[in-house]
Amino acid sequence: MCITRIWPHRCIILMKRSLLYVPFFGAAAYLSGHEFIDRSSGASSAVRDHMSEINERIKKERLRVCIFPEGTRNRTDGKMLPFKKGGFHMAQQCGAPIIPVVVSNVKAVYDSRIWLFKRGVIKLRVLEPISTVGMTKEDVNALVESVQTKMQENLDELNKSA
Repeated sequence: MCITRIWPHRCIILMKRSLLYVPFFGAAAYLSGHEFIDRSSGASSAVRDHMSEINERIKKERLRVCIFPEGTRNRTDGKMLPFKKGGFHMAQQCGAPIIPVVVSNVKAVYDSRIWLFKRGVIKLRVLEPISTVGMTKEDVNALVESVQTKMQENLDELNKSA
């Protein structure tokens, strides 16, 4: 839980609901005010309603939001999985900028099968903010594609130099 010491002020994470049940992490995330989304329902009206509530909370409390649009990291070939669009719709609706953060492959320092970190280096790159001001919901698909392309290019660079 050392990440909470460096986490930006008034920033919440949008995460899949199943993470709520991860020992210690789920309780800490819940108590820190992060938001959990039930991805099993797809784009149901319940999910859309919940996202609307989160949008209102973001505006009212002037929060920053961290999303992981890939959902689950591809552990095989270094290529990102297709991005989920919910966070991009949220940014478009709020007029908030998207600040992509790319993290190198962690396979060399983390064994996800046994939840064990080893000594090593993980590289992180923060890309330039991407404005969503003036975008409509029709622009979201192109926005997702553009952001994923930029992030994949940067991931490829980080993984080559790792």
